[in-house]
Amino acid sequence: MKIKKLALQDFRNFGILNLEQLNSEINVFSGKNAMGKTNLIEAINYISCGRSFRSVPDQKLIRDGQKFAGIHAQYETVSHQGKIEIGIFGEAKRSVRVNGLPIKKISELIGIVNSIVFAPEDLRIIKESPSLRRKMMDMELCKISASYYHSLQSYNIALKSKNKLLKDAHVDDTLIRVYNEQMAQYGAELIKKRAEFIEDLNKYSSDFYENLQEIDENIQLRYKISAALDDIQFNLLEKMQNNIKKEREMGISLIGPHREDIEILVNGRDSKIYASQGQQRTAMLAIKLACLEIAEKKTGESPILLLDDVFSELDKHRREKLMEIVSKKQVFITCTDLEGISHFKNASYYYVENANVKKE
Repeated sequence: MKIKKLALQDFRNFGILNLEQLNSEINVFSGKNAMGKTNLIEAINYISCGRSFRSVPDQKLIRDGQKFAGIHAQYETVSHQGKIEIGIFGEAKRSVRVNGLPIKKISELIGIVNSIVFAPEDLRIIKESPSLRRKMMDMELCKISASYYHSLQSYNIALKSKNKLLKDAHVDDTLIRVYNEQMAQYGAELIKKRAEFIEDLNKYSSDFYENLQEIDENIQLRYKISAALDDIQFNLLEKMQNNIKKEREMGISLIGPHREDIEILVNGRDSKIYASQGQQRTAMLAIKLACLEIAEKKTGESPILLLDDVFSELDKHRREKLMEIVSKKQVFITCTDLEGISHFKNASYYYVENANVKKE
C-alpha cells in the first residue's frame, strides 16, 4: 500500500500543497518545529481513518480564516490504484469521495488506505488511563475488520441507552436486562477479536522489542478481560445481570469491553510504573510495529508507517534496527534535523519551512 500523490488545501497551516511522485519507500520531512511537518502526517492518517490522531475536532484542521479544508490523495495497492478526496467543513460536516464516488459512512473509508502512526504523544497510551489503550486497540482492529467496527458501533449505542436508563429510578429492571442482552451479544464479538489481537500483538511486539534493544529485556501484554473466553456471551451476560443493583446505585454500566484494559509489562513489571522513558518508548514502538505486522497478515496489504519526530529520541542502534524492520514499506518520517538519518538508501528528502515543502 502506497501514497503516490498528496494534495492539501487550507489544511492546518498549509494553503496549497502538491506533493507529486512520493517515494514508495522512505520520505523524510525535516525542518524546525511548528513549520507543518506533523500536519502532513496528520493528513495522511486522516484519509486512513477519518479523524485526527491528535484527537482534535475537524474544525481545528481548517486553516485560520478559512471555511474549508481539502485532502486529495492518489494511492496504490497490490490490486488497484485509486484516489480519495476529502472536504472538511467543520461542525461535523465533511464530504468523502473514493474513486469519484461519494461515501456516506466512515466505515466505508476505514481500511482503504491503512496507516500506523507513532508519535511522541503515544507514550500517553502507556502512562495514562485505560481508555487510551482501549482506543488504540479499537482503532487498529477497526482498520482491519469491518465486522469489529460494526460490533463496536452497536455495542456503544446499546451502552449509551443503558446508561441513560440507569440514571432513571422509574425504569424497570426488565428493560435494563434487554440492553444487557444486546451488549452481551456485541460485547462477546468484541472480546473474541480483542483476545486474538492481543495474542498476535504479544507475539510480534515481543520480537520487535527484542530486536530494537541491545540488552536482555522482554515485553508482554496482558489482556484484562471482562468475561471468560470459554462461553463469552453467557459469562458476560451473567455478570451484567448480577450487577444491575450496583449499576443502578452508581448510575453507570460497570461490566463489559468498555471497562477493559491492557497491561503492558517490561521484564514482568508494569511499564506504567517501573519502566524508564526509554523503555516505554521502545515498548510503544514495538507495539506499533506489531500492529503494522498484524494488519499486513490479515489484509495482505502493508500499511503506511508514519513516524513523527521519533528518531531524535532513538540511538544509532535503534534507528538502524527500525529501518531494517520497515524496509520495503512506505514510511513517512518527520524530524528537526537529519542527524543519523541522512544516509538512508532509496529515500527522498524534503525541507519544510512555514508550510512550504521543498524537495532536496
